[in-house]
Amino acid sequence: MNPEHTQEIERAIAKLTSVQEGARFFAVLDVVALGKEAIPLLRQVLFEREPSGLCQARCCAVAALAALGASDVLIDFLETELLFTDPVGRAGEDAVINAAAGVLPNVHEPRVFALLVRLARSSPLTGVIGALGASGRPQAIPMLIDALEDDASRPVAEAALRRFGKRAEGALLDAATTQRPAPEGESASSVRKRRSALGLLAEIDVTRQTWPILRQLMGDTDEKIATLASEICLGCALAVERSKAVRRLIDLLAHEDQTRRDESKRLLISHFAVTSGPIATYLREGPPAGEDARKRRQTEVILRRIMSRA
Repeated sequence: MNPEHTQEIERAIAKLTSVQEGARFFAVLDVVALGKEAIPLLRQVLFEREPSGLCQARCCAVAALAALGASDVLIDFLETELLFTDPVGRAGEDAVINAAAGVLPNVHEPRVFALLVRLARSSPLTGVIGALGASGRPQAIPMLIDALEDDASRPVAEAALRRFGKRAEGALLDAATTQRPAPEGESASSVRKRRSALGLLAEIDVTRQTWPILRQLMGDTDEKIATLASEICLGCALAVERSKAVRRLIDLLAHEDQTRRDESKRLLISHFAVTSGPIATYLREGPPAGEDARKRRQTEVILRRIMSRA
C-alpha cells in the first residue's frame, strides 16, 4: 500500500471516530470506498473497548467491516469475551455486540451458529436473536422461546418463530403452559412469555388433538392468557368446550380494563356462528346469582348489541 493511500485511510478512520452522529453515515461510506486495506484499522477501532459506554464509532466500524465483507473480524470480536462490572460499560459493549451479530452473513455455519447460541444464553440481544432466527435451524427455537420474556427482543423472536411454524409448536405449547418459577409465584416475565407463546399458537392453528394441552388456560388468572386460550378453543374444540369459552369471554366483558373488554367483544363478534347460541342462552337465562348488578347490565348491553348485528 502506498503511503498516500495509508494516510487517506487513517484520515477516514479518524473522521469516523470523531464526527457528530449525523455525519457518521457518510464517514462509513468514505471508509468503505477505500477498500479492504481499511480493515486492519477498522478492526483496531472495533476492539478498543470503551468503559464510558460510548459505542457509536465502534458500531460504525461494524457497519464498515460488514460492507467490506470482513465477517471473520466480526466473528473474532464476538468470540472475545470481556467482563464489565460497570453497567454503563456493559451497555455500550452490548450495543456493539448487537450490531455485529445483526450483520453476520454466515449464520448457517456451525461455528457462527454455536457462537450465537452462546451469546443468546448470556443476553437475548435483538441482533443475536434475529441472527439465530435467520439461521433457520430448529436448534435455535429454545433460545427464541426464552427471548419472548424480553420486551426488546420479543418482536424479533416472534417473527422468527412464525417462520418456523409448526416446527415450533411443541416448544410453544410447553412455554404457554409452564409458569416460572412456580404457579404460586409466577414472575411477570413468565407471564409475558406465556402470553406471547399462546398468541403465536393461535396464529399457527391448534388442532383438536392438541387443544387438551391448553384447555386449563381458559381459567388462567391472567385475563390476556384466558382470552387467547378461549380464542383458540373457539377455533378447534368440541361444542361443549366452545360454550365454556364463550362464557369466559362474556365474563371478561365486565372487566375493568377496556382493552380486555374490547378483545372479548371482538372475539364474540368474529366467531358469531359459534358464539350466538351461548350468548342467546345467557340473555335468556340470566347470569348466575350473586353477580354484580352494574356489571351484569354492562354485559347485557354489549351482548344485545352483538346480537342485533346478526
